[in-house]
Amino acid sequence: MQVGGHLMSKKIFFPLALIIIALAFIHSSEAALLGVNRASLTYSDVLRGGYAEQQIVVTAGTPQNVQVFYEARGEISDWIRFEPEEEYIIVNEDNPGNINIIVEPPSDARVDVYEGIIMVMTGPLGEITSTMGTNIVVAFEVKITVNITDTQILRCTAGGFSLSDAEVNDPVKLSANIRNNGNVRVRPSFELNIYDQFQENQVLEYRYRHHSEVLPTKTLSPESDLELGLQPGQYWAEITEPVCGQSALVTFSVLERGGISDVGELVRINNNPWAVTGEIIPITASFRNRGERTVSAQFKGIVSIDGRIVQVLESPVIDVPRGELASLEMFFSPEDPGQYKISGRVHYNQKITFEKGSIVNVNPSGEQEKEGFDLILLLFIGVMIITFLLVVLIVTNKSKSKSRIL
Repeated sequence: MQVGGHLMSKKIFFPLALIIIALAFIHSSEAALLGVNRASLTYSDVLRGGYAEQQIVVTAGTPQNVQVFYEARGEISDWIRFEPEEEYIIVNEDNPGNINIIVEPPSDARVDVYEGIIMVMTGPLGEITSTMGTNIVVAFEVKITVNITDTQILRCTAGGFSLSDAEVNDPVKLSANIRNNGNVRVRPSFELNIYDQFQENQVLEYRYRHHSEVLPTKTLSPESDLELGLQPGQYWAEITEPVCGQSALVTFSVLERGGISDVGELVRINNNPWAVTGEIIPITASFRNRGERTVSAQFKGIVSIDGRIVQVLESPVIDVPRGELASLEMFFSPEDPGQYKISGRVHYNQKITFEKGSIVNVNPSGEQEKEGFDLILLLFIGVMIITFLLVVLIVTNKSKSKSRIL
């Protein structure tokens, strides 16, 4: 009876084990349908009555649409709101979802550290429009920590400055990116010092303050139309954002009515960084035509050493179709060893690019190396002869001294 019972228990155990394993696999596969990129979020140095935001990304491992719900829980749930404000988002394996979690403490909150939880959970898995599916709910907890402070922090970064080309008497569009890394609002302002094509004369000084404010932890990309009143031509502008303390040099053009905007870029200057005197060194300027029509391009630059110009560089003029990368070739043969600097710009359709440069290090050629070696050899032989004569003189003096003593 014991043997029979043992066999019976085995017959029951194995199917039951398979069922448990299958259920566990099904559950784990369902859980793998949802993913959240952050397990916790920390909001540091948030002012009372202030603002801060961070983002989480929700992913799904299924081609089917999945409803993802979210809600705040805990002592600071009233401080938290979401973007988007809808009740849920829809995600699938090709379309992840972003949820902005915004914290806005009340003005009477005490200085302290607070915690809360964001629940991110699925609805019934499967197609939203389908009546079939499973009742399994997959949920994630995202821990929220908020540090309230009374200290105001002004910290920001600015970049992405640009001025668009415009036809004469039309406004020029100013663009920038402002990131507020502090805990107080930032209102961007811009200082423009505008120069002529060759950056020899300042033609305009312009100041502008943007109407929008950048909330803490947010990035703003303001665009503004500036009435500069410039005549047709190419200009250079040094743009500074004084609040963030950053600046950049940009170029733009004012066009005649109906004119076409040409845009070109000197990508780099290529040359062998090492050479010897007397060698013919190829120099290639890579120019890309980013405009809408063919341009005639020529590189103009100099080769210098220790601040002294030793050669003027000019490539042949070539036509560069739109969108293409062209090579403008020149040659340089150094006479003396040293480190030479190559710099210049590409001139195209009455415009010029930003200046770029490169370095070539020149060593003596083989003959000069031999001459240098011969000179060192002669000096060595001279030192040896002098040393030998001094030794002979010392020995002779000692011999004479001994003879006198005897």
